[in-house]
Amino acid sequence: MHKTTVILLIILFPLILSAQKYVMVWSDEFNTPGLPDSTKWSYESGKIRNNELQYYTVKRPENARIEDSVLVIEARKEKYNGADYTSASIISKGIGDWKYGKIEISAKVPTGKGTWPALWMMPTNSEYGTWPRSGEIDIMEYVGFESQYLHYTCHFEGTDGTGHQSSGTKSASIVNPFNKFIKFAIIWTPDKIEWYANDVKYFTYTKKSDDYRTWPFNKEFYLILNLAYGGTWGGTAGVDDTKLPHKFLIDYVRVYQLQDSEGPFCISVQPSKHGKVELSPFMENYPENTEVLLTAVPDSGYQFKAWEYLSRANPLSLTVNKNTVVNPVFFNPAEMLSNGEFDKGINPWTFYVENSQNSAYSANTEDSVFVINITKSPGTDWKLGFQETGLSLEKANYKLRFDAWAQNPNTVAITVSKNYSDWGALISKSANITTVRKTFEFDMNMSKADDNVRLYFGIGKFTGKVYFDNISLAKVVLPTGIKDFKADNSHFSVYPNPATGKFRVKMASDKFKPDSKIELFSSDGRAVFKQFLNENENEIDPGKLHPGIYLLRITSGEKIFTQSLIIQ
Repeated sequence: MHKTTVILLIILFPLILSAQKYVMVWSDEFNTPGLPDSTKWSYESGKIRNNELQYYTVKRPENARIEDSVLVIEARKEKYNGADYTSASIISKGIGDWKYGKIEISAKVPTGKGTWPALWMMPTNSEYGTWPRSGEIDIMEYVGFESQYLHYTCHFEGTDGTGHQSSGTKSASIVNPFNKFIKFAIIWTPDKIEWYANDVKYFTYTKKSDDYRTWPFNKEFYLILNLAYGGTWGGTAGVDDTKLPHKFLIDYVRVYQLQDSEGPFCISVQPSKHGKVELSPFMENYPENTEVLLTAVPDSGYQFKAWEYLSRANPLSLTVNKNTVVNPVFFNPAEMLSNGEFDKGINPWTFYVENSQNSAYSANTEDSVFVINITKSPGTDWKLGFQETGLSLEKANYKLRFDAWAQNPNTVAITVSKNYSDWGALISKSANITTVRKTFEFDMNMSKADDNVRLYFGIGKFTGKVYFDNISLAKVVLPTGIKDFKADNSHFSVYPNPATGKFRVKMASDKFKPDSKIELFSSDGRAVFKQFLNENENEIDPGKLHPGIYLLRITSGEKIFTQSLIIQ
């Protein structure tokens, strides 16, 4: 080797090592008694998978609580919402999501027939399709009937034609694992995943190619900490109720990622059209371990939801130890969907395909428009579609609004469906999509509350390109004095509707009274505009309003007339 090269390597080697240092980017030490930290965790709810016996409850200390600086997830025998057992599953989706890194969890498993605790990860956006196509990483699984074995596994579609393959190992090297806290960890890089317990490596899964069928592990994943009871694996040898309740104990969760440079570091704030971010102190570059306070300030009519993939805390105290991108998410409090404008690409919308042999499509966004190109159609609407899952809807009235057009006209089937069990439809609608862009609006009445539903667009009849934009599912909040909303097209008309600015209102001459007034209310019930009417036909200029669905109310004498108005 040339002497100059040797000198150069000696100079660069410390920099290479420092650039590969793991630094903590997220953690929960579970030091505050009570419920799990809502800025870091949310809950799964219901009887969800694998024929398990428990009902996962939400914000219920009997099933998930912090005591003595330990997270306790407890499975109990008790009747609850039609189930005979309860437990908890807490998740970090949307507020603790990562692509690559070192994830370390100290936990103590319960024992006894029927127990099935797990520390695992699922894809945030399922960009390659439903399970197992987008992958699953099981940091640790344990089943009580195999009391000496701990399992380390990952799942994916695979290439053997079965549609599901897994790779992993089980080990009995740690004797009586239920008697002690064990430090479980994975180190996940672009090329492999390694599994550790108490710093001993037990398994490695190595990337074979860029084929997502064997390596879907190049997207963001979130954490799940749960204790299941019974089910297709946990209940293989039956259950022993005499040992209940069972407690799964977690001492801490820590996430580390590699520094991409030696520093100083920058904080890049992604732009948002519904709010801004203030940094204190504000610097172009920050020395390592600088404490920065980030405050999200929403625009009028919007609220702060989360720092995407990072936290729900606002303000957020951030220790800067790597280049960091922060994406503030603001929302209309009446809006149920998180990316109906497709400003953030396709996520979190995912696709459902009933049979991949009968369907072929590609999807992307063009100028914030969702474009699906269907090259092989299954011929049945529900057999191919896209959806946003995990919605929580009250017993209430909602307005669904979207723009759509297509290369080849056809019918889209629209459902609000269960996101569990039989996946049955709670609300069903349909729309005839033509080659001309059109705004569609539907009343969606939820006859009962459900905190785990999905909005599904079945497009399996289409061929060619289908376009969707500005999808909104908003709760209708009526202003004071209106007990029920019914569109009244017989006594007055509004045009154009949708409107982009000014619009006209024409009342039937026999309904117009002096001092009649028109009011606009946002979908969360706030009054945003008022004007008195001089005659039965008037031009209305509401000024600059955010796009969305508004309630238009005309008061004429003792009569009140209402109608919805779309602002684009």
